[in-house]
Amino acid sequence: MSRSPLRRGPLPALTALLASALLLGGCATGQPTPAEEAPVSDAGSVFPVTLDNAYGEVTIPEKPERVAALGYADVALASALGAEVVAAPESFTSIAGAGDEKNLPYIDKLPADTTWVNPMSVNVEQLAGARPDVILATAAFTLDEALYQQLSDIAPVVTYSDALYAASSEESAQRIGTALGESAAAEELIQQADAAVAQLQQDLPNLDGGTFLYGQARDGVVVMLVEESNVTAGFMQKLGLVSLPAVTELGGQGSVPGAIDVSFEQAPLFNDAGVLFMTYQSDALQEKFEQDPIVSKQPIMSQRYVPVGLEAATALQDPNVVSVPWLLDELRPGLELIPAK
Repeated sequence: MSRSPLRRGPLPALTALLASALLLGGCATGQPTPAEEAPVSDAGSVFPVTLDNAYGEVTIPEKPERVAALGYADVALASALGAEVVAAPESFTSIAGAGDEKNLPYIDKLPADTTWVNPMSVNVEQLAGARPDVILATAAFTLDEALYQQLSDIAPVVTYSDALYAASSEESAQRIGTALGESAAAEELIQQADAAVAQLQQDLPNLDGGTFLYGQARDGVVVMLVEESNVTAGFMQKLGLVSLPAVTELGGQGSVPGAIDVSFEQAPLFNDAGVLFMTYQSDALQEKFEQDPIVSKQPIMSQRYVPVGLEAATALQDPNVVSVPWLLDELRPGLELIPAK
């Protein structure tokens, strides 16, 4: 995989819903054994399949042939598992008007007749027109019980089992693999993601025990994701990194679970971090942070400060096993800045 620089693209204001709703989750690591070829489908012996959803049981009578996906992890996994994806969530880049590409950068190009769904506001009639025989919504961040009931009139709906982002990326892959009759292939995707992490750790030994900060600047405050229970911080810690203790030890209730709110006045604390990754809800908030009279004077801003691109920031809010190799490639230029021990 070729390296590409982190794109300097802030999260648009419309992503505030998702950015402010980061829930608890985690990432477990399996044995890094890369898959060399796709296994034969194991669908014949498993259907019908019944899964426990957050809103009740769902039964999938036979192997789905036409799959609708409402979340980014849903479409990434379905595509990687060889499903015929007839409806998919439009990328944030496209929704925000920052580009024309509706597809995610880490999955193969979807067919020209794919029905593109706005994940911020799902159009039920539009989805019905795609004629799916299963709807994947394990990562659908606007799903509620009312929408679930509407979607259930179209096709069986597979949601998260407990709460949004409460499952690990491995568990989500296994759940979708079961729903599509591709459990063995899902396990291989998990192994590929673990192998990518292991390879990065081998390439960059500075990650072991290195420190990081990952935050989102708001009005005068940076929401720093520091606890492993937060899926984004957990992903970074899975690489061997440690949240900068000087910030972690501040304590207090953050704006989202697993976070600590740090004022711009406390920016001198950032300088000891091996790398400072930042995301933003708007261009204005990025400019306000970078030009703040205190923040702008900190040495780390010219040495190890890395704004995270739009799609990478979105993927980090719920890393899925398909996105991991691409995501690591996007983060690598920043990870290489972390000083060696």
